[in-house]
Amino acid sequence: MKKVLFLLLCTALTGCSFHTISNVSQQTIDVHVRVSDWQYTNMIDNNYFRCVIDMPEITSHVFNQGEVQVYRVFNRNTADAFKHVLPDVFHQKEVLNGETFLYTTTVDCLYGIGWLEFNYRVSDFVYDNGNYGDFAPKAMDFSIVITKSY
Repeated sequence: MKKVLFLLLCTALTGCSFHTISNVSQQTIDVHVRVSDWQYTNMIDNNYFRCVIDMPEITSHVFNQGEVQVYRVFNRNTADAFKHVLPDVFHQKEVLNGETFLYTTTVDCLYGIGWLEFNYRVSDFVYDNGNYGDFAPKAMDFSIVITKSY
């Protein structure tokens, strides 16, 4: 009985509400980021790679009342294709000259009205040694899903 009362109390405190929207549109935009599109931030500390694209589809209406969801796409146009919602966090292990290196790569994005920025970071910041060109991210595919109501 205590469990039932606890669940009822939790449900009452969360206050879920549902809205029916009749005029909703969804647009999917596929983006390919080439190796040469990635730019190194070259700041004093905490550097990363970024690619900024114009995205006129993100209007002030979409920004304030819509939704933008970004997926990283792997193996596009193949039977093995799949999508991973951003952020894409991948834990990796690499062995070089008998020494093991553990690190995490993160691909994420941020957006504003009229633009979207992809970010690529490696947890060990190995590219901060001055040879960042050796550690530039590979080409990547993304799907950007914009949902808006009228």
